[in-house]
Amino acid sequence: MAGLLAWAADVVGGGSGEEEKSVVLAHFTAEQQRYLSELDERARVLSRSIEQLRLRLPPSDISQRLPHLHAHSKASNAALALQLNAHSATRQHAQLREASLQEENTAYEKAISVGQNQIQEKLQEADALRRYRNKSLKCINQLNVPLLNRQETGV
Repeated sequence: MAGLLAWAADVVGGGSGEEEKSVVLAHFTAEQQRYLSELDERARVLSRSIEQLRLRLPPSDISQRLPHLHAHSKASNAALALQLNAHSATRQHAQLREASLQEENTAYEKAISVGQNQIQEKLQEADALRRYRNKSLKCINQLNVPLLNRQETGV
């Protein structure tokens, strides 16, 4: 049993260290070395960027430590909300006014169209009456010619 426990301890890593640890050396080509160098440089740049970002983050309790800024921020947000609401109300009013103006324009266009149609009808009626008058005058002239001839002849 003791041998089994010793073996388990060896496997898990709790060996006595009597055995020499073998070191595996990897040999890389020049291209692989350059690639590893680039990766190391990128890792350093990313680590620096992360550290700089961490330095920029304010502490979590900043609003408690600076209550006047917190209150000012709340007041500014409230003022912006009021401006937005006022702007929205003005915009809605303008949209309603635009809609009413479009309806009025449509009504005026219809009225103008009706008026133009009536004018066209009256012009056609006047033209028809003019033709009728001319026709009537021709008939009267045709009837008057024999009458005038009779009056001249003394009949």
